[in-house]
Amino acid sequence: MIMKKKGLIVSALFLLFPFMMVLFMIGGSSNESDTTTEENMELSTQNISENVMKWKSEIEAACKKYGISDYVDVVLAIIMVESGGSVPDLMQSSESLGLPMNTIKSEKESIDAGVKHLAKCVELAKSKGTDYWSAVGAYNFGSNYINFLANNGKKHTIELADKYSLTVVAPSLGNSTGARYSYSHPVAISYNGGYLYWNGGNFFYVARVQEYLKSSASSGSSDASGWKAEALKNARNDIGNTYPTGWGNRGECMVAVQMWINGVRQGSWIPGGVRTGYLQSGAIEVPWTSAKSGDVIQYESLSSPDTFAVGVHTMFVEKINSDGSIHVIESNVPGGSGLVGERTVKQSDAPSGWRSVVWRFPDQ
Repeated sequence: MIMKKKGLIVSALFLLFPFMMVLFMIGGSSNESDTTTEENMELSTQNISENVMKWKSEIEAACKKYGISDYVDVVLAIIMVESGGSVPDLMQSSESLGLPMNTIKSEKESIDAGVKHLAKCVELAKSKGTDYWSAVGAYNFGSNYINFLANNGKKHTIELADKYSLTVVAPSLGNSTGARYSYSHPVAISYNGGYLYWNGGNFFYVARVQEYLKSSASSGSSDASGWKAEALKNARNDIGNTYPTGWGNRGECMVAVQMWINGVRQGSWIPGGVRTGYLQSGAIEVPWTSAKSGDVIQYESLSSPDTFAVGVHTMFVEKINSDGSIHVIESNVPGGSGLVGERTVKQSDAPSGWRSVVWRFPDQ
């Protein structure tokens, strides 16, 4: 909620890990990385804690009450970002009632107030013709954010949220100079080096919520065969597991994919630089539009393609969607977690200054 995110109250929940082995990214590019087509979009949750999931029945009841039954998973994700289920005001919704932070002392009351506020945002977004994620952004920024988007392309992007934070929210709360403070979440690091504006709310809010959601929109099918099908099976069996991170550990994104591949075809992928590791292994670069199940997506720096630095990320291609997006299995998202998960990515998701490269290893 925007009212509570003043000054340092917007805490940086993730510390930046040593850059030489930050083999992670959550898709926070500056090219509408956190917008998703709402037509045919089916969302489901990922990485929701038991402390939050236990409130699902209450959330379902509140969403039904306020006419947004299809937002149950979004509400679970919002709670993960707002409180992680650690305080009674789960959705940090006291401010939506005009009350000070954490005034609400009942989880049920917090859910009711928070879902009611989100429902109003959804209704306004529909009336203004803005996109699906604009309502989620407005849950944090306030409903005026939807009016802002209605006059600026109608789709939420990090760039527009940034502009709104800098030019509307921060000045309204006394920061007319654009003063900043450090915010070291991975999506912030990739977007602007890691900062937010004092009293400006969190313009990465939607991206944070999306960390706990995955989309099965327009899903295709896996056409992998032979050893690649076996490697994907091993990767899928790892989903939900957490492994140690750090140089060479299997929790790191590139190491995880190397293990899935080499586990069924030893020596297929010879470790090396970000780019040279593929070349010396006989892999070839193919266009994004030609990607197939069993390929590997690699973010590489435009200025230094072989360098391991903040922004490097490796994903295993499971299937290609009819809308051109790709469903992947990956490790270490959120950054530093060592968690294996899955999601849908677009070519434009690579961070600014980086590019998405699709690599194909020989079938035999």
